[in-house]
Amino acid sequence: MATVYIHIGAPKTATSTLQHVLASNYRRLLEKGVLYPQDVRQGDAHHVLVCDLIEKHQGIRMPEVWYGGQPRGRAWKNLQNEIARHGGKIESVVLSSELFFGQSKRIKLMLDEIAEHLSGHDIRIIAYLRRQDELYSSFFNQDIKGLRQWPHSAYQFYETHQIFQFDYFRFLKIWSDAFGAPSVMVRPYEPSQWVGGDIVQDFCVQIGVKGLGAGSAEHNESLGPNQLYIKRCLNRVGYEKALNDEVLELVLRLCPEKPVKNTVYVRRNLYRKYRRQWLNVNERLSSEFLQGRALFDQPIPTADQTIPYFVDHDRVFDFLQNMTASLAHEQYSAHRQLFSRAALLMLTEKKLWERLDSSAREQLLKWV
Repeated sequence: MATVYIHIGAPKTATSTLQHVLASNYRRLLEKGVLYPQDVRQGDAHHVLVCDLIEKHQGIRMPEVWYGGQPRGRAWKNLQNEIARHGGKIESVVLSSELFFGQSKRIKLMLDEIAEHLSGHDIRIIAYLRRQDELYSSFFNQDIKGLRQWPHSAYQFYETHQIFQFDYFRFLKIWSDAFGAPSVMVRPYEPSQWVGGDIVQDFCVQIGVKGLGAGSAEHNESLGPNQLYIKRCLNRVGYEKALNDEVLELVLRLCPEKPVKNTVYVRRNLYRKYRRQWLNVNERLSSEFLQGRALFDQPIPTADQTIPYFVDHDRVFDFLQNMTASLAHEQYSAHRQLFSRAALLMLTEKKLWERLDSSAREQLLKWV
């Protein structure tokens, strides 16, 4: 029987990079006795395995984009068949999907089913963990920027998003209870601790593979503070996800700015509370999974070491003026209603209505 490595994420830890490298080196890995299954892969990842479990145990119908035409409810059987086809030619199997991470509803039933489907194999769990303050800020920023189009506050994001419903320790403890603590491999998403300073090399060491070469973690540029506010206002108005890239491109063009590192999107008193919780979680992770070693080299910043989130009213006003002038051109006519409605939100919240000249106000109301 093979050793099955289940790479569960977490999100924002170069999962797409790792999946792409593994998928691109399918034949090379197979020559080394490592199977990165093809039959249950949609794109580079094995999301269909998780989707089938979610549909069965949580009663949620997953979007077709995760399946890409693959039949629903067949993924684990197809995986078993693919492993069987290779017989004794493989020593290990690598499965990868960040959708595993953050699942909490009926998670024990889901893990029991995984154990049943992989019965007889030695199961290992690989989890890369990003420092909690970085994960929070990056994930919040990305969900506003991206297709999820998050419209609400950072506080609501943290309190409601499933990825934060179980802390790292509580989540991994469920997996370790199912498969045994020695089976859970916890790795920091921190270049100073990666083998060769490279995420791909580090992952390959965990699965016992050499020679895949170096790779770079994906870099998804965050929005700047004013861009973030503008995009969130647009998300609050609401628009088709298919238009997200066009809308984002227009925001970036009309309000150019650089992202700010170490930004805290909640009040410092709340951040202090979260930080205390994160420190406690990391101590428990250290004790349970790392033989007392600290999880991260770099400590979680104190509130005083962070930069509070700040929206510059003047920058927002400049954007509104640029926006009004740009939308007058016919090429942007399709975006007039969306942007003018979002502009009314900004003008009201930031008390900028009186600063806008009367002709611009009339034009916005006309487009609305």
